[in-house]
Amino acid sequence: MTELFVADSIDARVRDCLEQTLASWREWHTGAVKLSAQPTVLRDLGGTTNCSFLITSGEFRAVLRVNAENSASLGIDRQRELTILQCLQPTAAVPQLFYSTERVLVSAFVEGHPPSTDSPAQVMAEITHVLAKIQQVNVPQLERRNYVDYCQAYLDQLNDQPVGRALRDRLLEAAACIDSASWSAVICHHDLIAENIIVTANGPVILDWEYAALGHPALDYMRLLGGQIPDAACLGVDQKITEKLAILQRGMDDLWLLLQCQR
Repeated sequence: MTELFVADSIDARVRDCLEQTLASWREWHTGAVKLSAQPTVLRDLGGTTNCSFLITSGEFRAVLRVNAENSASLGIDRQRELTILQCLQPTAAVPQLFYSTERVLVSAFVEGHPPSTDSPAQVMAEITHVLAKIQQVNVPQLERRNYVDYCQAYLDQLNDQPVGRALRDRLLEAAACIDSASWSAVICHHDLIAENIIVTANGPVILDWEYAALGHPALDYMRLLGGQIPDAACLGVDQKITEKLAILQRGMDDLWLLLQCQR
């Protein structure tokens, strides 16, 4: 590794995962790119949940992600994430996978830039097209997300946090309304913010799938488009469910922030 990561500021667990994963480079499935030497760390990419690093070996560039210790408490299922990523590999809408364990994931580094509020309409159209393509991919081995259970799992960990009864009841009521409604579950990213989208020369690529599950087909559109659902999506979502989805989305964001503050 480079000198950057000899510093005491690097957590011992992260350092151990990083060193062990780099040492296992001969086990990686890098496709047409054949590695001739162990990759080294180029720089720390940061991350709000995990620790990610840009690694390189010759022309090979990849992202090595060390998974957060509190993944399970955040509702993250690493096997589910891997299953979804494997199913999406043929779409070219996600990074190429090279290697994964419960503790780490190594994937291709994607060159490009996130979309911005002033991105051309064509870019947003390309992203919504990619999203529609993703939602067509079938993952029969996964069950539809139960949003009441998902939110309750967060709430159960926040007994000492200021989650008001009214807010709690409003969120769980919205989740129950969505769970009981009739809709076809699709691959849902559940965190489709601009920072998790890279616009490349070959089209948009979506990153960070750890919160993904089979979920409501309108949620990713709402996140991407600031609460709007495009008519072209043909999702058949009525106004009542749209309002409940907005409550659910804001509520899940709030619970995530509270739980992170509790770490």
